[in-house]
Amino acid sequence: MQEFLESIIITNILPCVVPGKIRFHAELSADVSPLMPYLNRIMKGAIYNHKSLTLTFKKETGLITLYPRMVAGGQIENIESAHRILNWLKDLVNKCYKNKDKIEPLYERQQQLLPLDVYKFLPQTNCKKCAEETCLAFAVKLINEGKSVMLCPDLFTPTYAEKRGMLFTLLKDTGYSIPSGF
Repeated sequence: MQEFLESIIITNILPCVVPGKIRFHAELSADVSPLMPYLNRIMKGAIYNHKSLTLTFKKETGLITLYPRMVAGGQIENIESAHRILNWLKDLVNKCYKNKDKIEPLYERQQQLLPLDVYKFLPQTNCKKCAEETCLAFAVKLINEGKSVMLCPDLFTPTYAEKRGMLFTLLKDTGYSIPSGF
């Protein structure tokens, strides 16, 4: 019997903002968007955004975002770890497809982002330019939507361009608003 998802092929490997780690992009052989609400139900700790069709979760050391036809991962130990995670994901998608009649889809976000999920992508300088005492305090306000990411000027410098990109992807994928033009 043919599997729903036959392959996940890594198309790009890049260095990560975390020293010694990698990030990757991979292409899916099928559109998994119809399965995302089912995966959202069975994956503990996943963050699903039905509007943008993304499912973000942690696996091993990495932060993984599943899109309809691709997967992006960051903070991955090495290429072997990336392959292990992608094989696990392929198996999970195929099991989910086989058993979807027994799974009630969940279309809402399971949980909010945690402050530490956001903090790791901030400059972590505690400069107070955002009017908060620490970057962690700013992260708390950001996930509670009490502050805009635009209030962190250092994040918009070339030094933090990669972290900014990863933070904006995380915020967008989990349903938070990001500035237009990014």
